[in-house]
Amino acid sequence: GAVQSDNANLSKSELVMKIKSRLSKLDPVKAKEVGGVFLFNIIKGTSVYSWTLDLNQVTAYEGEPEEDPDTTFTLNEHYFKQLVTGKEDARVIMQAGRCSVTGDIMRAMKLEPYIKLG
Repeated sequence: GAVQSDNANLSKSELVMKIKSRLSKLDPVKAKEVGGVFLFNIIKGTSVYSWTLDLNQVTAYEGEPEEDPDTTFTLNEHYFKQLVTGKEDARVIMQAGRCSVTGDIMRAMKLEPYIKLG
């Protein structure tokens, strides 16, 4: 639909803002049950854009967390957009080696409802 194609054209920071507003509509109790702090390093060329999804506090923000994250994802901008717009499944992206995941992998598998905008 139109929503998916709109999201694909958004900048990384606009996508993070959408994820943040989506979090405010989700059940905070369920989010805290998943819990954890997730750092996303999104690579474009030689630059890295970092943002954090904190399910302990149920928020998202630009930059890195103060404490070490539970899980860190490193992927390029194209696959980040594919992931959050729902064009490609998170498991497919990870299994194909397009996204490096360090830390709590099992918890990372529960993230999709919180980061998918599609």
